[in-house]
Amino acid sequence: MPGNGFREAGIALLWALSISTLILGTGGWRIYSSWREREDQRQLAIEQAQAYERLIASAPGPMLTLDAAIHGRELFASACAACHGTSGKGATGLGKNLVESDFVALQDDEMLRQFIITGRPTGKPIPMPPLAGRDDLTNDDLHHIVVYLRGLQDPRRMPELPEMVVDKTPTASQLDSALAAAGGDPELAEWIASGDRIYHSSCMACHGKSGTGVAGNGKALVRNDFIKSIDDDALLAFITQGRSPSDPKNTTGIQMPPKGGNPAMSQDDILDVIAYLRTLQGDAHGSANPK
Repeated sequence: MPGNGFREAGIALLWALSISTLILGTGGWRIYSSWREREDQRQLAIEQAQAYERLIASAPGPMLTLDAAIHGRELFASACAACHGTSGKGATGLGKNLVESDFVALQDDEMLRQFIITGRPTGKPIPMPPLAGRDDLTNDDLHHIVVYLRGLQDPRRMPELPEMVVDKTPTASQLDSALAAAGGDPELAEWIASGDRIYHSSCMACHGKSGTGVAGNGKALVRNDFIKSIDDDALLAFITQGRSPSDPKNTTGIQMPPKGGNPAMSQDDILDVIAYLRTLQGDAHGSANPK
């Protein structure tokens, strides 16, 4: 006798429901939950990977404060540009692109400030030291750096900025130390103090406070055989040009950008830095600094 199609379909459905119930009751629910969690994580990763694109495609936020952006640019040039590039778009073998960055776009201002404070000790290609190696940065400084980063990511928010000028004014302490290192020579002391100031705003992030070096980054410059082995002209040329990771003489594989990553440094600025570096070799009087 021919079977009833509706009856057979109903029986098949009951079997399917029974099997599904059995599977879910014996661990299938855990399998589904695990899949659902992975799928949610995948969707979140996709959304996060599009954070920068969404930022520039959406309406811009409010204009940034001019004074904060100006100060932030000065601090970025001295504390961040050596690794992340003057435009914030990264430097080969050093810091990542901060402009086209989903990570930066995802962080609110406080999260980004805290990230700078903490750094990333296991970062690639090189570690990012806490406070970018600048323990003199204040909370206001960090806020202004974040403001400038927001403007780099979304130029629609950046006010028109005046031409940047490097602040070379040394502190009283730097002047006193320079005069002692120069053996009382006021002109040489002026160069050394200026170099001290510029070094600690443009070079310290990679080479450490007072030239002591940074693990996984710049070498120590104190009693450095390379510095001792060349004259001021050769050192001027070296700092101006920098050193590529592919240079056979580069023993660290880490790039030294031209002018230490601060294009605002003039030749006189670099000569002042050299005068300061000579004091770290125990020979302040060895620098003629012919400016």
